[in-house]
Amino acid sequence: MATFTVTGNASTAASLPIGKPIRMVSQIVDYSQFTNASGDVVQVIEVPANTLCLYAGLDVLTADGAGNSGTLSLGDGADVDRYVSASTPTAGMETTRARAGDSSIGTTSVGYGVYAAADTIDLVIATGAIDAKVRVFCVLADFDGEGDSETQKVSFA
Repeated sequence: MATFTVTGNASTAASLPIGKPIRMVSQIVDYSQFTNASGDVVQVIEVPANTLCLYAGLDVLTADGAGNSGTLSLGDGADVDRYVSASTPTAGMETTRARAGDSSIGTTSVGYGVYAAADTIDLVIATGAIDAKVRVFCVLADFDGEGDSETQKVSFA
């Protein structure tokens, strides 16, 4: 087995790895401003193709006062509760699902998402109308075009 070391001047732009900034995005959904019911989906944040969602969650700004024990899930088109699973909207941060294999959650949870195609981060009402005010947030990393036509800029010895 061989070990190769990167050589070249890492302080020059020509030899630095290609990369794009990571960004945190958020959106407020105020359920008291529109009629809603169990099963409704609010497509909160658009996620472009070739994006990695490192983390997503929700912060309940105003607790649900509708009195019907409504719950919210946070997910996407492939998994309605990829990030938060059927949580009662009480004031504060909701528990985000752990990464797969975390002993506190089990082996089927996700906690992050890789989007090869464009999708949306969605809030889903699971059990009845609510009137909570919620801030949905996620940390997105764009990897579109990274490495597709790049050439090696350093050598290995």
